[in-house]
Amino acid sequence: HECNRVFIDRLVSATDMAAMKGIVDKVAKRHFTGVSLEELFAEPNCFTSFVNEWNGSPRSYYPIKDLQHLRACLEAKLAEYNEQNAAMNLVLFDAAMEHIARISRIIDLPCGHALLVGVGGSGKQSLSRLACYINSTDVITILVHQSYGLADLKLDLQNMYVRAAVRP
Repeated sequence: HECNRVFIDRLVSATDMAAMKGIVDKVAKRHFTGVSLEELFAEPNCFTSFVNEWNGSPRSYYPIKDLQHLRACLEAKLAEYNEQNAAMNLVLFDAAMEHIARISRIIDLPCGHALLVGVGGSGKQSLSRLACYINSTDVITILVHQSYGLADLKLDLQNMYVRAAVRP
């Protein structure tokens, strides 16, 4: 799982991803004797820390064996979000839930950061907002307009630095 999140998630082309998966498989065969590769690479390969917390356990990073359990947790968190903020109508299909788990993992890490790339309207911002809500993290959005310039960017960055430095 960690190799997928740290390395494969950063790759762009399918050939690079397949090559990296081949390397991981080869290394796993060599170092994880006694464990079948099917068991080691069982799907879904999804880990979260927020599902345990939702179940009333201490927050810890564990695998998700059943996506329906993750769906129930995310639907409850989405309902909480919609009660406190403007309603966000999300369809939580499997890939979206896995993306929320990935974004949540990144946000939960010290100095975690991500660049979400995709076509407009694909849900990057909505999934990120839900992941931030789950992790009790504020979302700051820079609103770019027609007359937005370098001075505006510097002011926005200055305000973000002040918010990042001051802890409540």
